Amino acid sequence: MSFLVKSAVKILWEKIFHMVDNDLPDVRPTLGDYINTVETQKRLDYVLFYNPNMVQVEYNATMNSTKENVGELHEKKKLHHSMFRNFTRREPEKALKLLQIINRNVYAPIFQMMGKGYGKVISVDPPSRHVTYEVRNCNECLGLQDVDMCSCFHFSGILAGIFSAMFQQSMGVYESECGTNGGHTCNFEIGNIRDMTFGNKVDNYLKVTISPNSLREIGIALQKNILESLSQSHPVETKVGSYVHIFVYQLRILNTLEQNPEIFSEMYHKAGARFSHYLADILRQFYHVDGEKLLTEAMPKYYKKQLLANIQSVEKFRDGYLITFTEAMDCAGIKKLDVNPCSFMRGEIEGIANIATGKTIECDIHSCRFDTGEHLCQYRLSYVVEEKDIPEWLKDIQEQ
Repeated sequence: MSFLVKSAVKILWEKIFHMVDNDLPDVRPTLGDYINTVETQKRLDYVLFYNPNMVQVEYNATMNSTKENVGELHEKKKLHHSMFRNFTRREPEKALKLLQIINRNVYAPIFQMMGKGYGKVISVDPPSRHVTYEVRNCNECLGLQDVDMCSCFHFSGILAGIFSAMFQQSMGVYESECGTNGGHTCNFEIGNIRDMTFGNKVDNYLKVTISPNSLREIGIALQKNILESLSQSHPVETKVGSYVHIFVYQLRILNTLEQNPEIFSEMYHKAGARFSHYLADILRQFYHVDGEKLLTEAMPKYYKKQLLANIQSVEKFRDGYLITFTEAMDCAGIKKLDVNPCSFMRGEIEGIANIATGKTIECDIHSCRFDTGEHLCQYRLSYVVEEKDIPEWLKDIQEQ
């Protein structure tokens, strides 16, 4: 992990801890701090479904990041390791009460603020340190189709990191029940990863396979949910899971990107381009436009309404377009990075441009605020010149 990414991740964790007891900082002056749940599902969970190989990466990256950062939180909260030294010899009732008190006073408020829903410890076996944690209204699977698999891998990684730091040993997590496999709650099983039986269950949980038909069902479900959220005149803040804090979204991206920025940036880009076909239908239905107006009129309105970015202009040129925007949720409020976290947005805009114009277009980062130090970012959309369109005399020059 680069120093800049590591520093950004640490700051995000500190902001998340801070916001539980304090007023939320003003991250995006115009758009606000919150983003719609379906947008995080579209940009993050859809990426995992599109490329299941990323599941293991996100889980491990989230677990390691969480373990490192909650250790400092435990020190601040006086949650010393000695409290768990004789945990395996505690009576089940007392062990359960201990974890419930910690959860109620330390973690449940954080999870709720993160959009993870209402969570509670429902059982514990002290000798094996096996804990079952139940969550209602988890935003990772809220409203998604039942695709006969568990899908809350990010929260699993968070819990694995927390309990690893708490018990000072390697803990693992898998879901025994989830909203995407018919459950009314998400039940997370937490245990010693070195236990062979338990470790195998975690491994099987992270080996995801999803059929093209199931991926299509998820895309259609997200399309429906996005249309419903566009129709709302005001955010429904009282419903847990309707809006999730932007810090958590950025944390998930950076945790994954630090593993291999080039490879995973490209995966986000491809997933964004693939989802653009669903987004094009959304723009047509909601804004009643088609063709070039999908790019120049509907998309800026959509991004502003969904609090994704403030697209100030879409300028058309002979060889393509230049999109200027501010306050993109992927990097808003982050001071400096040496990686570009906006890959899904770049793929999504590239896909819309291809659909809107009927031509092959590539999207490149023309100007990034991390490079320029300004608050503006720009994407350059360029027509791809087919080989057959290149004059013979120019081919001769290029071959020299």
